[in-house]
Amino acid sequence: RVDLQRRTVDFVAPGEQQPEADHLIEKLNSGTGNTQNEFWRDARGNGYFSYLLSTNSESELNLRVRYWGAEWGNRRFNIFIDDTLLVSEDNTGRWNQSRFFDIEYPIPDEMVKGKETVRVKFQALPGNTAGAVYYLRLVRKK
Repeated sequence: RVDLQRRTVDFVAPGEQQPEADHLIEKLNSGTGNTQNEFWRDARGNGYFSYLLSTNSESELNLRVRYWGAEWGNRRFNIFIDDTLLVSEDNTGRWNQSRFFDIEYPIPDEMVKGKETVRVKFQALPGNTAGAVYYLRLVRKK
């Protein structure tokens, strides 16, 4: 836990009003809820949600996302950094376990180099749900 705090450049707790406002949330067809006493945000249909995160003008960063391992339904979505595709994700039946999973996605340096902030966007694919996302961090690579 101490190592994660040391590595963290910026973070947002989706579904919580103040952290989302602090990170200038943008959203369409997006909802929130609570599982295991942790808040989440998702987006359905053509929906999305995004946050403005500080890079601290650093590179060599990963995007760390917390998901619930027992989601149901179609969970296919894209994750963008400043409108450039970072990864296409499919969490449909991925884990089938009632616990949280923290996934780290390497961010190519050219997506963050020279930037003080980046907008991280979760975009649902048609007929799918983006998320649910329980926690979102920009972290330094190990």
